[in-house]
Amino acid sequence: MATMTPAEADRKKTRKKSGVGGWFRSFSGILASTATIVAALAGAFAAHQTSKVDQLNLTIRDKNIVINQVSSQLASVKASAATNPSPSTSAPSTSISGGAPAGGGAYLISLQPTVDNAEEQTGLQVMSAANYPDSVTFYCAGPQGNGQPDEAFNVAGHSVFKAVVGIPDDAPNATSVDETITFTNQAGAQLSKPVTVSLGKTATVQLNISGVTQLGMTCTGLNTQTQQQDNSNVVTLGNASVS
Repeated sequence: MATMTPAEADRKKTRKKSGVGGWFRSFSGILASTATIVAALAGAFAAHQTSKVDQLNLTIRDKNIVINQVSSQLASVKASAATNPSPSTSAPSTSISGGAPAGGGAYLISLQPTVDNAEEQTGLQVMSAANYPDSVTFYCAGPQGNGQPDEAFNVAGHSVFKAVVGIPDDAPNATSVDETITFTNQAGAQLSKPVTVSLGKTATVQLNISGVTQLGMTCTGLNTQTQQQDNSNVVTLGNASVS
């Protein structure tokens, strides 16, 4: 076996040291590179998370803005409704009220007729496009036998009678008819001049019925074209009342 010279032994030691040092330098370089990559990844992750947080904050801010706008609009609508309430509307009455008219007294429809020779009807009638829900309607039948009226009511204790007299707008074959109604007391005496009405032409009546116990009404119809008596139509006492 050959023996190494001192010079060769020194060179061999130097090569070993150089190889170990190079390995350490390479390992350190790998560690440094790995640290750089890890730092870069951590930075990218942090930037991504920051971006997500910023987007979330923007979304929350936008939602808060919308909520605030809606709340402001609702508050404005409520304030407007409180200061300017919508006007209420109600359809005209189409039923029999039978209650007391303004100022007291009673509607005639709440009283039973003492004489009913002309088929009394009660309820809503329309005359000249106006509604009269508390109306008495009967046929214009003309004078009855034994001097009886067409209709009569007990009005004892009352002093005033009011009504709008006319022909209902939907009365058939009434375009050429005049109707004259006479109001009498229990003795048959007239309480006023007779009142004449026609389709679309009403008359307001107010009578003094102090001392009257029975208010009688008689209606006579006249065909204005033939000048013949026509008692086949009805007459209405719109919202007739006593007080």
